[in-house]
Amino acid sequence: MKLNAILRQLAMTFDVTKQSSFTHNPEVTEVQFVSATEAVATHRLYLQSAASQTVQLSYDWRGHRQIVGTVSLGAGLTTVIAAQNQLLKLLVTLGQSLHHDIELQNIINQFAINAITADFDTTLAQAVRLLGNPLAIIDLNGEILSRSHTTQLNGPSIHAAVETNRVGRWLLDHGFAADTPDFLTQVYVAEDRLSAGPMLITPLANKAEPIGYLVMPALNTPLNDRQALLINSIGQVIAGSLVKNQIMPTAESQRDRLLNLLLTERQGGTFADQFAEQHVKLPTAMVLVRCEPLADQAPMILQQRLQYLMLPHFKQVLVSIYHQQCVALISISLAAYNQPDFITTLQTIAQRADCRLIVSQHYVNPEDTYAAYVVCQRTAQLKTSRGRVVFCEDQFYDLALARVNHVEILPFFINPALRLLLDYDRQNHTELVPTLDAYLQATCQLTRTAKQLYVHPNTLRNRLQHITKLTGCDLRDAETCFKLAASFKLQHFLVQHQYRYRADVPIPTQD
Repeated sequence: MKLNAILRQLAMTFDVTKQSSFTHNPEVTEVQFVSATEAVATHRLYLQSAASQTVQLSYDWRGHRQIVGTVSLGAGLTTVIAAQNQLLKLLVTLGQSLHHDIELQNIINQFAINAITADFDTTLAQAVRLLGNPLAIIDLNGEILSRSHTTQLNGPSIHAAVETNRVGRWLLDHGFAADTPDFLTQVYVAEDRLSAGPMLITPLANKAEPIGYLVMPALNTPLNDRQALLINSIGQVIAGSLVKNQIMPTAESQRDRLLNLLLTERQGGTFADQFAEQHVKLPTAMVLVRCEPLADQAPMILQQRLQYLMLPHFKQVLVSIYHQQCVALISISLAAYNQPDFITTLQTIAQRADCRLIVSQHYVNPEDTYAAYVVCQRTAQLKTSRGRVVFCEDQFYDLALARVNHVEILPFFINPALRLLLDYDRQNHTELVPTLDAYLQATCQLTRTAKQLYVHPNTLRNRLQHITKLTGCDLRDAETCFKLAASFKLQHFLVQHQYRYRADVPIPTQD
């Protein structure tokens, strides 16, 4: 584009004064700030900040950089933010005259597509290549993130440049704040007093919520119009990658990390205050859920899926990552916990998320969250628990058995009546043991047991009388039935753990 045409377009937005001594009309293909280390080149329009809120425009003509005009950024720019915003506006306006929107949008689209599956380091490295300069990620406290300069392109230089020039302090003074709401949508330039060359600083946000800043110091290439046109869109992709890869916390992730607080800090004196800071109610009735992926899912991916699936069903859900394990805290009343709908909802969630949910017993003290976590961990290690949804409460007996130091002593505690019936069935090809098991599971109800076994009630009565005659056990006594039911659970536990009783192995007499 010819220089005179550029100046005419620029004059529609800014007060432009053309230098009368420069009468040529060369072709311009890009705009950049003056660099003390780079030799001037043809087809480039150079910018240099001057006093009184003005910018000099210059061009290389026959080996010499000559001033072609000046641009006034505007009168009454009393704040640093206002002046730098106008400086960026100048650069962007010039860039829009020289570059086609379609070309730049294609670049951003491809960058965004690659970032969907790439990790953060790969996405950041691609952004560095697009901008031609190293990049830093700075959080809202002005601190440089450890992952911000892991690029091969001038990694140490960017850390030194940003730290030496105290950009973090500048951001604390001029960044996201109530009196600078435009920082949510604008890009700013910090220059002169902060660095040897200008820097582009763009906000990073997640769902309109500020999470940090993307900073590009002009260390390898001078600040130019192409960078100014790209960095805001690049910042949006970078923000998405930071959140996706759990590198920079958002308000939502801070909220979910309250669960980690309950798991790591066992004293509840400050729980209420810390929950209130995140506008979250400290639960007084809850269950903890350990979430195990059944497919090849990373914990963070499973966390996101469970957040999406659980939130519509419960008043409050916190889903977080603890020790590389996805865990969820569901606020629920005891009455709702004991309803069939709760189990049905969890089964649907587990099916859709392709995971296994291990649910702690219901509890009311947040301080008990770590204990609930330990019980879930131990339940997950049991070989007796099956299905996509497992309640620790249903595994209580097996959990207690698993804590016995010597599994060899457990067969000794099988009720001798059950031992006798097992031998009798084996020798006589009868079904007294399945009959007794069904009777106990049906809470000693004759009609219900008969239906389950598909036998006539009189047949069932005869079998139970036979059992009583062989063992001497009164099957109408609640304590006797409890002991027999416990023996069945013990027998099941030993079978699942593939224990084989051997008479020649003595029972341990000491631990």
